[in-house]
Amino acid sequence: MGKQRLITGILTGAIVGGLITLSDRETRSYVTKKIQICGNKTAYFAKNPAEAIHQLNVNYAKCSEQLAAGLTSALNTLHRLQELTEKIEKRDDNE
Repeated sequence: MGKQRLITGILTGAIVGGLITLSDRETRSYVTKKIQICGNKTAYFAKNPAEAIHQLNVNYAKCSEQLAAGLTSALNTLHRLQELTEKIEKRDDNE
């Protein structure tokens, strides 16, 4: 019950906040342009589903490469940290 009220309150606040924000002319213009762009892209991909799949595959490959590079970098950093820790432990044991 409490969880449902929380979610309802958050959604209500977001909707009300969005409507208040749309009172600004510049914001309305921006939102209108973005909705038109989204509609055009949706219509294009509806007519060209193969292109949609191609774009999805290209973007997936990019994300995968970036994630792999980030993970490799993190693992290398952890490996260097482990080596440094071992050197410090050996130095402390020799003293």
